[in-house]
Amino acid sequence: MKKKSILLALLAIALIAASVAGIVSCGKVSEGEYVIVAPDGAPALAVSGLAGSSFYYAEGISVRAEVVAASEIGTRAAKADMAIVPANVAAKLFNEGSDIKVVATVTHGNLYMVGKPDAPAVTDLTQLKGKIVASIGKGSVPDSLFKAMLTKAEVEYVVAEDPAKAVAAEGKVTLIYGADGAAVIPQVVTGKASYGIIGEPAVSTAAKSKGLQEKADMQALWNEANGSEGGYSQAVLIMKSSLAKDVSFTTSILSQLQTNADKIVSSDEYAGQAVSNIKTVYESTSLKPENMTASIIKRSNVKIVSADTQEGLAEITAMLEAVLDVNPQSIGGKVPAQNSGFYFTV
Repeated sequence: MKKKSILLALLAIALIAASVAGIVSCGKVSEGEYVIVAPDGAPALAVSGLAGSSFYYAEGISVRAEVVAASEIGTRAAKADMAIVPANVAAKLFNEGSDIKVVATVTHGNLYMVGKPDAPAVTDLTQLKGKIVASIGKGSVPDSLFKAMLTKAEVEYVVAEDPAKAVAAEGKVTLIYGADGAAVIPQVVTGKASYGIIGEPAVSTAAKSKGLQEKADMQALWNEANGSEGGYSQAVLIMKSSLAKDVSFTTSILSQLQTNADKIVSSDEYAGQAVSNIKTVYESTSLKPENMTASIIKRSNVKIVSADTQEGLAEITAMLEAVLDVNPQSIGGKVPAQNSGFYFTV
């Protein structure tokens, strides 16, 4: 009887040990190569250190980056191990059933308003009443951000169905769109639009080469309107939930990305190298090594802020709530609750 009791006790211990081991193993990534997919442009700068090279987390476990056309990121992100996406896309994927977590904000706004030299600087959005404003990112963060800011400032806006036939509405802001900075800039140069909203590096390169000047820092206007300091959650890192369960793996990636973010603003040489790295994995990148400087990248606000921090969580939810008010379908109809499993926690 005594022997039987001892055997049962040993069996119980073995089962507990096996159970614990199983729990631990479930929270560890398997051996293999994992890929972060990022869209071309400023978000790609956040992963430039992993473009053309790999981060080796442990024996048999590595991480590298791929860069794709911005138009492809929505479809690629849904199946990727990890991806850099606009904050609204992350929420929409989750609300539509994708088993992902938002891990961190990686860019905190790179949008600026440009205009001709004789156009007044914009310090108050009421100045835009009766003007036509051209913007990139229809239906995405730039568009939703601007609409939310106008709404908060109690400035009405209308969207012109045909930009070519757009006429400024009295007492309102008339919005027209371009696919990218290259499409918005001519609308301002020709006088079709009084102002254009575009992102870096187009502000410091293409826009200035056409004689346009910066008239407003959209991040500063957002901070002023919302009582914040860090800008807004423009592009975020998402990850399959199964990978994010390995906290050590996830935080190691964030550390690598922050090291890269610090490096690419430390000198013009490193800034140019960042773009060269991107070019090795995406030949068609819109970024040009010869035009890239550390100061331009600084204006792209690449900084890794974990969703596990109070600052990071607040920034993401504030952005999504702003988008919800003006374009709910772009986030899947609702802001994911803090206990929904959407936000990465340590």
